[in-house]
Amino acid sequence: WLQVIEHGSLSTAAEQNRIKSRPLPPSRGLIYDRNGVLLAENVLEYRLEIVPEQAGDVMATVAAITAVIRIDPEDLERFGQLRQSQRRFHSLPIKFHLSEEEVARFAVNRYRFPGVEVVPYLKRFYPLGADLGHVIGYVGRIGTEDRERLDDPRYSATTHIGKTGIERYYEDRLLGQVGYEQVETNAEGRALRVLGRVAPKPGQNLYLALDARLQQAAIAAFEGRPGVAVAIDPNNGEVLCMVSQPSFDPNWFVNGISRQNYTDLLAASRRPLFDRTLLGGYEPGSTIKPFIAMAGLELGVRTPSDTVFSTGEFHLPGQAKGYRDWKKGGHGHIDLHESLAQSVNTYYYQLANDLGIDRLSSYLAGFGFGQATGIDL
Repeated sequence: WLQVIEHGSLSTAAEQNRIKSRPLPPSRGLIYDRNGVLLAENVLEYRLEIVPEQAGDVMATVAAITAVIRIDPEDLERFGQLRQSQRRFHSLPIKFHLSEEEVARFAVNRYRFPGVEVVPYLKRFYPLGADLGHVIGYVGRIGTEDRERLDDPRYSATTHIGKTGIERYYEDRLLGQVGYEQVETNAEGRALRVLGRVAPKPGQNLYLALDARLQQAAIAAFEGRPGVAVAIDPNNGEVLCMVSQPSFDPNWFVNGISRQNYTDLLAASRRPLFDRTLLGGYEPGSTIKPFIAMAGLELGVRTPSDTVFSTGEFHLPGQAKGYRDWKKGGHGHIDLHESLAQSVNTYYYQLANDLGIDRLSSYLAGFGFGQATGIDL
């Protein structure tokens, strides 16, 4: 019965058990500024991996390795967590970004450590570091929360995902398409040989409107002080620089930031992780005056020749509190042109009051005030 009647279905099932598809990770797309300056790249690095089944006494092997290569407590903790979730014949990383000296030192002692290998891999790297920490953002290891929300086969071979900034917003374009290998396995699932291969497709490269040189010039102008600087091309709305100071080095987060570095960032009095350009609340100041002036003209509340007498202080009807101008004693009789040229506060206090909150709010909404900017961050 099994050999004749059920031969077809059992044969197919056996073939599926024998041949497995193994996903191949794509290389992540690169990120450039408007002039072709590289802002995010993939660099070749090396990590140390252990196949527990081949290593024998794993912890004794790890102890012996520490005499050749330093293994931090955090590396050991992460390795222990992987051992609990992976099968013994899987290769598990125990230390990332080995130096050339460490690679050479291990190569000399390789014969002492069966089941332990130095493995090359591509690591995300941000050449300008903290200069673009808030804007470019960073990738990080895919965690438990990420896996719970991801339902995309493209992540089957990927260990990292965009966590913040441009890296997160354009994740779909940067990720690329996963490739596959058809691998012959034995009954335990161990790979024996590769039968076929479909190469992965790298992610798309991004060219941003940002100018890295302008970004660095703006940062230098702060001279270590906290603050925000944003430069926008008025012709098309392109963001040329976007600075929030202080900042942080996104490279710290790629393979998992150390507890000490993260504690230092959280404890810093100037809050380097806080993106002031997006999350800080700042009054528009005098930049709103041209919009109020246009509202006055278009709604018929002012003509260009109408004048207001500026005494240097404005009072709302029935209120004793005064709202002062920047110039003590005021500017005298001021028309619309001079109100803009001299940035006369009291002219716009009066004009806004004459317009009323409803008309002013409705007019400014036409320019996007009160709405999300839609910036790709």
